[in-house]
Amino acid sequence: MDEAERIRDRIVTGFAINRIPKKEREWFIKFAEDEYCDDRGFALKHLINFYTGNLSAGMEHLESAINELANEIETLKQQKKHDEEPKPRKGLDGKVMKR
Repeated sequence: MDEAERIRDRIVTGFAINRIPKKEREWFIKFAEDEYCDDRGFALKHLINFYTGNLSAGMEHLESAINELANEIETLKQQKKHDEEPKPRKGLDGKVMKR
């Protein structure tokens, strides 16, 4: 990259995209306003990072909670199963009695 290209890249701050369907354009503008204080460049960066996999969908905490709950349920099932097993009866002398 020569010096003229570097200067041009530093001066040019605008970015135009044409032929965007109206519905998607309105959604993007609203998204940028709501989530990034109308910073459309950063909103676009977020969407690119999400698309390329550099940014997660934001559902990991839900998946983690679901997995944790599933583990707790399994533990409770095991505990209930263990509690339902008949306990051996012992006599006064300590010997196990047959049922």
